[in-house]
Amino acid sequence: MNNSVLRLRGITRDFPMGNQLVKVLKNIDLDVKKGEYVALMGPSGSGKSTLMNLLGCLDTPTLGSYELAGKDVSRMDDNALAEVRNKQIGFVFQTFNLLPRQTALQNVALPLVYAGWNKSDRLERASEVLKMVGLGDRMGHRPNQLSGGQRQRVAIARAMVNHPSMILADEPTGNLDSTTSTEIMRLFDDIHALGNTLVVVTHESDIASHAHRIIRLLDGQIAADELNR
Repeated sequence: MNNSVLRLRGITRDFPMGNQLVKVLKNIDLDVKKGEYVALMGPSGSGKSTLMNLLGCLDTPTLGSYELAGKDVSRMDDNALAEVRNKQIGFVFQTFNLLPRQTALQNVALPLVYAGWNKSDRLERASEVLKMVGLGDRMGHRPNQLSGGQRQRVAIARAMVNHPSMILADEPTGNLDSTTSTEIMRLFDDIHALGNTLVVVTHESDIASHAHRIIRLLDGQIAADELNR
């Protein structure tokens, strides 16, 4: 039985630049199994942002196949991809991406609106996840009433609320001081311990060191794929 959450085969991504094609990703094969904690690293220009956009179904490959939770998403149209993003992927961004006029509870419940949950179930689930990330006493606060670390906790709760197949975090501590970064990475450790699949994109070694597997990209290819512990 294949217990891969994501499976990439022969993934290539070309971008037209003037009258030539630039190959940003070149024939990438990658499997991430359910419950793995993976860090994706690489210098600027290595292709890691492009790969992250493909993993997050924000883009589709030029060639190759991408299966997420057993479904081939590499040939889906925009509407189908939007549904996959909402139900299968929990996103955590460097800039939090919270709605400023909504409370923490409303921000976390938002993916469940699109997934068709009724209001009482949405608020119950959102409240449960906010308690899980240590913000049970901040549910009625808006983003501008929260610290950076608290905002990122709200964003993490929102990423978890829909029971996604994978949580995809892009430089999740990029806007945080070192103490808060340590707290957030400890929270990721806890989330992983609950059985969640995590893929963290980072250029910082100390952030990547929390992952159990580190994949390094160079010139659009996987240069190294190492177990960390």
